Amino acid sequence: MKLSTIENSNVWSLFRKIINLAYGLKRLMLRKCYFYYIFFSITGDEKINVCFLNLIFFKKNGVFLFFLLSVPLLSQELSGPWTGTGTSWIASACDIDISTSVSNLQNGASVSFSTGFIECNMANTYSSNLILNQPAIAPFLDFGTNGKGVLSFTFSKAVKNPILHIDRLGGGYFPGPRSNSALITLITPGLSLTKLSGNGPHFAITPTTITRTPDELFGTTTTPECGLPTVGGSAGSVRVEGIVTTISFEYELNGAVGNADAIEVIWELVCDFDLDDVPDSTDLDDDNDGILDTIELNGNPLLDTDGDGFIDSMDLDSDDDGCSDVVEAGFTDPDMNGSLGLLPDTVNSEGLIIDEPDGYTTPADINSNGIFDFQENNLPVILIQPEDLAVCEGENAIFSVSIQNLNTIQWQLSTDSGITWLDISDSGIYQGVQTENLEILNVSTVFNSYMFRAKYFFCDEVLFSETVTLSVFEKPNAGIDGTAIFCPNDTPENLLNFLEGNPDPTGVWTPFLSQGNGVFDPQFDAEGTYTYTLDNGYCGLIQSTVLVQFSNIAVITDIIVTDFSTNNSINVQVQGLGDYEFSIDGLNYQDDNLFNNLPGGTYTVSVRDKNGCGIETRKVDVLNYPKFFTPNNDGFNDYWNIKGFSDTIFTVYIFDRYGKLLKTINDNNKGWDGKYNNLDMQASDYWFRYIDSEGRLVSGHFSLRR
Repeated sequence: MKLSTIENSNVWSLFRKIINLAYGLKRLMLRKCYFYYIFFSITGDEKINVCFLNLIFFKKNGVFLFFLLSVPLLSQELSGPWTGTGTSWIASACDIDISTSVSNLQNGASVSFSTGFIECNMANTYSSNLILNQPAIAPFLDFGTNGKGVLSFTFSKAVKNPILHIDRLGGGYFPGPRSNSALITLITPGLSLTKLSGNGPHFAITPTTITRTPDELFGTTTTPECGLPTVGGSAGSVRVEGIVTTISFEYELNGAVGNADAIEVIWELVCDFDLDDVPDSTDLDDDNDGILDTIELNGNPLLDTDGDGFIDSMDLDSDDDGCSDVVEAGFTDPDMNGSLGLLPDTVNSEGLIIDEPDGYTTPADINSNGIFDFQENNLPVILIQPEDLAVCEGENAIFSVSIQNLNTIQWQLSTDSGITWLDISDSGIYQGVQTENLEILNVSTVFNSYMFRAKYFFCDEVLFSETVTLSVFEKPNAGIDGTAIFCPNDTPENLLNFLEGNPDPTGVWTPFLSQGNGVFDPQFDAEGTYTYTLDNGYCGLIQSTVLVQFSNIAVITDIIVTDFSTNNSINVQVQGLGDYEFSIDGLNYQDDNLFNNLPGGTYTVSVRDKNGCGIETRKVDVLNYPKFFTPNNDGFNDYWNIKGFSDTIFTVYIFDRYGKLLKTINDNNKGWDGKYNNLDMQASDYWFRYIDSEGRLVSGHFSLRR
């Protein structure tokens, strides 16, 4: 930039702005070596050297000043400019924020802050000559009335062995003059202090305290501060031994008299992100994740994939998906601490972890999209959670989940309200147990209140969907359709008795029954179809029917007998509402009302209602006659007569071939014995005429054999 003139009073203001700019540039360039040349003019003859930043003002011809800013390659950084209000101030070094806090103030003690610059230029005061004229935080430690307080510094990331540069510690009081100081005591366990340098022995350091030796008489033997023997303050550098996240100091008066101590502080950090004692400037793997920095940055020194303020080479989870880079790169990290292999990390001089089975090869890119997995957020995200389901027994249930970036999924089941969980296997009941859709087939009421969830995996971590519950409702059981048949004198009966399948008893019958409770009364209720309806709400309506029919005993309207033939038969004619079956012996029944090929005889015709309404009977004769007889007194076929009568009243006339009447017999006779006028008739054919009481006339002939 080129400026016409700048008043000398503004030089320091401009200078400080340049320093702030330089620090910003240095952080931006990540401690790598870059050069910037800025040209501007300024009045005056000053030449200012700022060692740490290599800021040089050159006067040329009294008008033109050449300014060179060189950001060197360093392994350590100072805390730089501080900003803040009240007791909360913040600065940073090595991309680590350093913040202040104050606590436990007693007896009027207080702390206020301002900013300044380290200005003591005495040789060997500080462990590094880069400290001079650098921005510092200036805590004003007010002791109150013999009070004390705690001043703390918190680092946004753990640091190892940071260095604390202090200026203006202690001073003097009058009359005397004698020295006094704040006694600053380290109270954070596990840490200790080591003195690196100081502007004299009165910069007194122990493993736990920092102070200026108190109550010394000022004089020629007193080591002055910055060439001013009347000041009597102390300055120097102290290393904190250990790993530090928060460090706290208690302060109080150290000396006979004093009310406050105004000190100036700069922190110096070794830029060693992974604390492996190999500075980031030479470390080829700044975060010990097994991935080379050149791969993580891919030619862009500012690459910060997740935008969290940490470049990928100093970010154990570059894509902020919850899975460490080392794992997503495909390398081993058994202790899951984000660094390659098992702790402790052993590195070589280039900061590469050694003695591990893998690392420092091409990182994984599972989906082959040209982006390494550790720089691509592959965190599974549930887009749609499963939801509770309610089904009716016998139906299928489907639980669904939608997961973005899903790798592996396994559905689980709990039968004890979520206390224990078991992985489900595909079976005749479950399908899709390792997909986003779990189907349960033909669900029974046993599954009611069972709980389900989807288990999925990411970066060796087991994740779960929301837990859902399956509610299974019993389907209303209306039974299986049936038929009810009532006889005229039957007692009333519940129609449920005519439904198969154990129907639920809480349904409603339509049409209305006279007794109003599902009981059918054949004296009052009509035959027809009665519907039984059940409704359980969720599973809806279900119905069954009973067909009610009336039956009764049969009325025999006629019995048609065919006899005196080669195929004697009985044909039974009936009327009635029933379903009838027929018998001519009272034992064996048939559906057919016709009986054929009957020998002559008396038969008891029975008509039975299959529905139990009774049996109607009637006797009937099937008549026949023998074709011959042998009247020889041997006891067999000695008489000829009509066969099969019982109640039939008849008369039979017997003639010879010439028409001569030989014998008249009836239903009260044994029959003809083959004699005429007590003389045996010769063997021959004879004729008969049958006449019964109903006027039936039958004629035929037969043989007499000797």
